[in-house]
Amino acid sequence: MSTASRQAGKLLPAFIAAALLAGCGGGDDGSAGPVRPGPPGATVSFRTAGLVQGLPHLETDSGGRQTVHVTILTQTGLKTLSTAPSTPERAAAIKDGLVPGNLVDWLASPAGTVIVPEDGSPAFNVILSKGSSSAAQFNLQKYGAAVTRNDGAPGPMVAAGWVYGKTGSTITVGDGTTVTADQAGRAYAKPIKRYEETYTVASDARVFNVNTEDYAKSETSTFGAIPVTADYHYGTTSRQAAYLLFDDNYLNADRAKVVAIWYFTPPSKSDGKPTWDVPTQSPMLGDKGIDPVSGLPYVAINATSVSSAPYSRSTEPFEMVKNTMYYVGDNEVASYVLKADMGTADTSDDKVIKIDAGWPNSGYQYWKNMELVGIDPRSVTDLWLTHGHADHYGTAVEQLKMMDNAGKTMDVWASKEDVAGVKSDLQGNAWDIPGALPESETALRARTNKFYDYDRWYDFGNVKIMVIWSPGHTPGSTNMLFRVKNPADGKFYTFGYHGGYGFNGLNSPTAANGWRRLSFQHGFSYLQSTVEVDFVAPQHTNQYPIVEVYQALKAYNRDPANAGKQLTMMEAMTSRVYDAPVLGGGKITSEFANQLEKRRSVASYRASDEANRSYKSIETSGPFKPGREAGLANVRATLLDEGKIIQGFVGAQNKNPSIPLLANGIVIPTDSYVNDPGGFYVQVAVDVQDSTYKGYIPPGYKQASPGMGTEITYDGGPVESVHAATGTFHPPEYLRTQRLNSLAEAQAVLARVAKGRTVTLSLTPASEIVVPANVADAFR
Repeated sequence: MSTASRQAGKLLPAFIAAALLAGCGGGDDGSAGPVRPGPPGATVSFRTAGLVQGLPHLETDSGGRQTVHVTILTQTGLKTLSTAPSTPERAAAIKDGLVPGNLVDWLASPAGTVIVPEDGSPAFNVILSKGSSSAAQFNLQKYGAAVTRNDGAPGPMVAAGWVYGKTGSTITVGDGTTVTADQAGRAYAKPIKRYEETYTVASDARVFNVNTEDYAKSETSTFGAIPVTADYHYGTTSRQAAYLLFDDNYLNADRAKVVAIWYFTPPSKSDGKPTWDVPTQSPMLGDKGIDPVSGLPYVAINATSVSSAPYSRSTEPFEMVKNTMYYVGDNEVASYVLKADMGTADTSDDKVIKIDAGWPNSGYQYWKNMELVGIDPRSVTDLWLTHGHADHYGTAVEQLKMMDNAGKTMDVWASKEDVAGVKSDLQGNAWDIPGALPESETALRARTNKFYDYDRWYDFGNVKIMVIWSPGHTPGSTNMLFRVKNPADGKFYTFGYHGGYGFNGLNSPTAANGWRRLSFQHGFSYLQSTVEVDFVAPQHTNQYPIVEVYQALKAYNRDPANAGKQLTMMEAMTSRVYDAPVLGGGKITSEFANQLEKRRSVASYRASDEANRSYKSIETSGPFKPGREAGLANVRATLLDEGKIIQGFVGAQNKNPSIPLLANGIVIPTDSYVNDPGGFYVQVAVDVQDSTYKGYIPPGYKQASPGMGTEITYDGGPVESVHAATGTFHPPEYLRTQRLNSLAEAQAVLARVAKGRTVTLSLTPASEIVVPANVADAFR
């Protein structure tokens, strides 16, 4: 136990007494909250908290300064609070932040007015934002949102969720997620409710019935009047939501009591759909039968959006590499924690690295998942973000606030291209392309303090990370390689993480996304040709079935017949595609290369147009690399590597016959039409000696798009020049042949590939290497 924790524990009785006297929220005049002794020679005063009930209004004095008045359901009852006078601009900003339904905290002067800080920080800090939102909100007692730090001490804890139980002195709150059996159908002795918590309620706790249809009608209530959600069945859509405030901070979570409860009426509504540990519509649900509520097969039900119903995508965490690498995300977006140990006696250089911040509103799952694998969410030293989309930075600010409240620091890493925009490429071209992180994310922008240095290994002892800039999904999307030392055998294993896999936003060519479509395609081929990866660490669960693999493993290990032959996650994950052909003593296709091929195919080939009308492939619709609109015939080219055979996408991922639920692999429904295990390509790094294309689309380049039936003027941007050395006229391209019908044909083509050889080849408008009748003559 830390010194601070021991000290807080000794001081708790005096603090509780003060809290009971003051109602843990200050006197009736709205003055400062309870005061307790702090470190020697200091005192600690908690900030006061309450729920905004009415719309704020302004009062202007004779000098033009303005006072903000607002009614708030405070910890001691309904109060009208007033700020100290301030400038009209400052008053307007304060007023805009006081939305009815928001839980806020503030610091009052001895006279009872709300202090307006001179440093520009908020007079009222928003803790939880209900407002007019119908979305369910959840917050753990110990982790997540809390009253703001004050006087050098963390603020009191706050919780949120649906009320599932009450006794005379306790209240049970959670998100309703209940798991009764594993994926093999074996029942658990006790249903798992991993996101549910029970709290002790103070005898004098204040309770408010908050009317979300008319906040002005909110009123004081009693603990006994709080409704309890009828049951845990997913078909029970009417559920009782509540906010709860405690009398102490996370350092004394085991002794803290609830001192204020705001419950919302009318009751909140859930989606009425079933939830599973595996992703929605997973093939593992194919044998689960028919949902009696909707009448649909369970496997056919698409869960409600994770942003509005996070409980619908919850899953349990799991260890991937013993004591080192963990999955702590939900069942839709992946998030990993890497525990890096430099191996020295000085532990100050060790790291706890969290990869990606996940969905907004889902933080309670990520914090609890980390706790369940033995990691304190406040121990994170570094947060590495992959790109500027909300489902990957969504809880970053929440994590930062949690760290700030604890008085701890955390470095936030990101690509400068998604924060500041693309200003140049390695070839020396200047660009002015905005990044994906919205300008409105001012707090995250201000707190991002480290940008990635690409294409080198960051060495953290037993963990090494390489970041590769791979624009396409966003201008600043990154891929990562994690080299992780397995304590079981002392060897390093590499996990491939593709940080911008989705084709959304690229479905059809536009002026702005043309260069990104080509970069998207290039990035996949670049990785396939240049890196060797042992295992896949997907960014989303609809890219690679990482959650299904764990759930299949768990079911296997729970089978009494396997008690003496337990398997680890590393044994459940496969490195090579099980059904790939064998060449040179090994299967030719890695699971990582196969995962990359799925999206490479979606972006590239006319099959996308034919199977999904929202897609327009590069093959049919471009953009085509400048100067190649009609293809190139008999052009000279220098081969820059030994080439590689690429198998078409194999739909059954992570096929592992040793585990029954993985015996046939997992076929993820998304874009499964690209399944083409009988197709092969030869992919090679090549310097095509044409006179026009220089590895990028120049600004203002006009080109016809046959698939779109129009001409597009492209904004321009880097493609291969992302990785090209400055001054390189012909950046290396990673091109592949047209589809070959057999491995034998691919071998015949590959036999003509030799590094450094200059050949003659022809290209299609989409820069595919033409395969003639005699396939061996593709390279002449």
